[in-house]
Order: sequence, then structure tokens, then C-alpha cells
Amino acid sequence: MQNVNFLNIEELNKSQRLLYGHDDLFKKLTSLYKIKKLPNKIIFSGFDGVGKATFVYHLINAILSSQEENSYNLSEKKILETNKSYLDLINNVNFNLKHLKVDDSKKIISIEETREIIDFFNKSSINNKPKIFFLEGAENLNKSSSNSILKVLEELPENNYFFISHIENKKLLETIKSRCFNCRLFVSSKESQIIKKKLIAQYDASDTIIPNLTPGINLKISLLFKELDLHKKDFSTKILAIQSYYLEEKYNKVLDLMHVYIENYFANNIEKNNFFKNFRIRNKINNIIHNINSINNEIKSSFYEINLLLGIK
Repeated sequence: MQNVNFLNIEELNKSQRLLYGHDDLFKKLTSLYKIKKLPNKIIFSGFDGVGKATFVYHLINAILSSQEENSYNLSEKKILETNKSYLDLINNVNFNLKHLKVDDSKKIISIEETREIIDFFNKSSINNKPKIFFLEGAENLNKSSSNSILKVLEELPENNYFFISHIENKKLLETIKSRCFNCRLFVSSKESQIIKKKLIAQYDASDTIIPNLTPGINLKISLLFKELDLHKKDFSTKILAIQSYYLEEKYNKVLDLMHVYIENYFANNIEKNNFFKNFRIRNKINNIIHNINSINNEIKSSFYEINLLLGIK
């Protein structure tokens, strides 16, 4: 069992020592690395919450710890607690790895950051290990940032790797795609249910399994429900509590999860014979959430509009 604070939820990926699912792809990529044929520029695409970042961190560990005493456990897809590369990562002293996350609130990679990436690859590695850069959230790059990344990809030194995670069906510069090996991460419905249960047990989350959600998104909602004590509450109470929490914390992930939960509610609980009416309501809610301003009064007004559309008083 592993406890986690919801506000630190984005740190789960790099500290997750177990990899659930994606057996075939992980086996293929680690086998390619063993025979020195692993592509050094790879895009990992898939739906949000399918396990892209966790997969990349495990692949990175398998590469960096391959010559270490407590190397990656390939048969169990597990990082050992005494694994040096893992401990260095957790303590932010793994100098052969650099990670940059581009989220909704930061769509630009600055010139300084681009220079840092180039400098990272130009410096000598520690202990002659490969150097790996992990760009997470490439779907949020703007055109200028995309071109900066493209330049780095074109000049990547030998024995260095550039891994990119990207949410499926979102924009990514075609020239970036064309210069990388593309891997799609996917879990079946049956496998997704198994992974959800394992994650809920591992992180001691509320026992909330929602159909049609990816394991990662389901875990985040379960952890949010546990933190706010919402597991057994009704839909209206959950939405109002999530809105209050967002107003208090201003954490964008909370807003994202509320949006996902509302979408799932429409998909699974609204009468099918009101399809066109519900389609219009969903579109209005999507537009409101997309345009929510950071000023308190406007956020409250936006939530009031959403609640009216949902019939929440």
C-alpha cells in the first residue's frame, strides 16, 4: 500500500516502481536496447491516463540501470527499492536524465530551456551511461516550442535518447513525428479494469471504478474522492465539493477531473432519447470550462452556469 497526497499526484509517475500492462511493447523495446538497436528518438502516444509517463520512466530505468548491481527487474517489470538510478531520480541527482513537462498552464519552452536541453546533451555522461531527455506533454507545445524541439532532435548526439509523450488525437508537429519512431500505448477494456483495481489497492484510494476511464484518470478521481470524502456521495454533492476544492487550491488538474467526471456522467447516466438536447448541454459546459478565467468571481459565475445546466441547485 502506498499513500499519496492528491496535490502531489503528478509525482506518481516517476516514483511508481511497478508497471502494469503494455507487456509486449516493453519487452520489445528493452530487447532492442540490449542488442543496441533501440531507436534514439521515440514518441509514446496514447489516451490521457493510459500509462505513458510511467512506461517511459520504466524504460529509462531499464536503460540506465542495466549495468548496475540492482538493475531493473525485467521479468516482473519492477524497479527495485535499492536501484541506484531510481534513488538518484527520486533525489533529483540523476544527471544522465533530464525531464521537462509541458502542461496546460505552460505551453512554451523558453529559449533558456532549449539551451539547457542542448547543453544537457553536449555534456559528458556520468559513468559512460546513455543520456536521456524526456519531454512530457508534447501536445501542449506551441509552434515556436515545437520548432525548438525539432532542432534538438536533428542534432541529437550519439548514445543519447529523446523520449516524447503525447496524448493521442492532439496536435503535434508532423516534422517531429516524421523524425521519431512512434509507439502507441493501449490497454483493452478487460486489462483496464484489472489495472484500475491494482492501482486503487496500491495507493489506498477510494474504491471508485468508473467505466470508460483510463486507469490513470480513474486513479486520480479515486484519490480526489478519498481526499474530499466523496466516495458514497451523489453526483451533485461531488461536483459542488470539487468546485469548492478548485476555488481553494487553483490546481488545474482538479478542473480537468471535474470535466472528465461530467463527461462520463453524460455518457453513462443521461437518457439516450434526449441525445440532441444533451449534446447541446455538453457543448455549453465544454465551452464554459475551456474559457474559465483565473479571477475568483468569474470562476464562481462559470461554476454557477455549469450547475444550472446540470440541474444542480
